[in-house]
Amino acid sequence: MSEDRVTGQESTSEATSEIGEAVAAVVNETVKFVDSLGRALLVAAQDISSLMVIRVDGETREHLDLLVDAGAAKSRRDAAATLLVEGIQAKGATFDRIAQTQAQIKELKQQVRSLIKAPTA
Repeated sequence: MSEDRVTGQESTSEATSEIGEAVAAVVNETVKFVDSLGRALLVAAQDISSLMVIRVDGETREHLDLLVDAGAAKSRRDAAATLLVEGIQAKGATFDRIAQTQAQIKELKQQVRSLIKAPTA
């Protein structure tokens, strides 16, 4: 009878060990899943932060569709992004002038602040 008890205890010990291993495996996979989910959420948040919603007229939409239909772009989004980049490049000199003007305005504002802070004689 004592051998039956020892065999039963070994059986119970093995089952407990297997359950522990199974629980550890589930916990490990859950941690991996949560980590992957966290990384996916971070990527999605970064994508959303650069998201812009714009309204376009029918003619513009047709032009975007032409680029997609011709295979020049995968989607309207890609077509619009490409056209924006090309437009900025084409107007590079204008954007340079705007940036210079903004720098001058910033400098003038700083001069005004300095005048206000300067003690009067």
